Amino acid sequence: MILKTTIAALLVSLQLFAVASAENFSYADVAQRFGDTQLDAKSVANAKMQGECLVGLKELNFRKRRDFDPVAEWTNFRAISLLEQFPPCQVLIMMEVARKELLDEGLEQ
Repeated sequence: MILKTTIAALLVSLQLFAVASAENFSYADVAQRFGDTQLDAKSVANAKMQGECLVGLKELNFRKRRDFDPVAEWTNFRAISLLEQFPPCQVLIMMEVARKELLDEGLEQ
């Protein structure tokens, strides 16, 4: 019984720590702690743009949620490998062009 109580208390403590830690590791919190080395406004804006481009890639690849989409499968696979080499916005542009060309060729129904 004491072991169960100890484990339960430990789990609650870990959950509280996880919630507190998540709030302490946002970019704003980290930048505040490392003020001398934080990103300048242009770099922060670029990072936000790259984040939105990642959302664009997700939207591009998962437009059809119920049907199998071979073009989305192809672009999703290619996007993952391209993200290792290029910034997200460059990959989004590449995938938008590729998708358009594939659709123009009639490869998607």
